Amino acid sequence: MKWPQFFVLFGVLGLNACTTYQGTTSNPIERSLTWFSFVAGDDIRTACRAGGPDHYRFVYNAIYQVQIRAYELTPTSDGAELSVRARGRPGIVNRISLNNPFGPWELLQSSAQIDNPTAAGIVEAYADAVAASPSSAGQLLDSNEYYWIVSGCSGGNFALNAFVDPKVDVNALQFPKRLLAHDDSGVPFREAEFVEGFTDGMFTLQINRAGDNLAGRL
Repeated sequence: MKWPQFFVLFGVLGLNACTTYQGTTSNPIERSLTWFSFVAGDDIRTACRAGGPDHYRFVYNAIYQVQIRAYELTPTSDGAELSVRARGRPGIVNRISLNNPFGPWELLQSSAQIDNPTAAGIVEAYADAVAASPSSAGQLLDSNEYYWIVSGCSGGNFALNAFVDPKVDVNALQFPKRLLAHDDSGVPFREAEFVEGFTDGMFTLQINRAGDNLAGRL
C-alpha cells in the first residue's frame, strides 16, 4: 500500500466510529464511514417505537475482506420488501470503468417483493435461531470470522443478535437459506469454513451487555 493510500484509510477508520448510517452503503467510501453504525442498526433503533413498523437487517460477515452481505426486511402494504447487498473479494477488474472507478469495491444490489407468509417465515426462522443460540450480550465478533449479526425492531422493541461460527453452526441456520432464496445479487454465497492465522487488517466488534448496541470496536 502506498503512503497516501495509507493515510486516507487511516482517516476513514478514525472517522467511522462517529459517523451515523443514513440510508445507503453502496458507495465504498460511505460504506467505510458508516459501516459500524449500519451493522449496529442505529437507524433502526432510532425509529423503533410501539405501534411502528417492524424492521430487520441481517448482515453476514464471511471474512470481511472476502465477502459481506446485507439483507433488509421492511413491511409494505401487501407483504414486505427484501433488499439485498453483497460484495465478494474486492478488486474484480471487469467492473472497473472510467465512469465508476470504485466499481470493484461496491456492493451489488437486488430487491424482491415477498408476501406476508414468506416474510413471517424468515422472521420465525430467525427467532428460532435466537432461542437455540448462546446469548449475544458481550460477544466479540472478529472480522476474520464467519458470523451473522442481526439488528431488528419488533413490536417496538430493538435487539441485536449475533451467530458466530463455530459457537453456532452458521451453515445450519435456517433464516439465511430463506434469505438466499430471494437473493439475485449475483454474488455466490460463501459458506463458513475453518480459518486459522488470518489477521491482516483484522478488527473486532463487541456487542454491549444489554444486547442492543455495539459497545465498540477493538
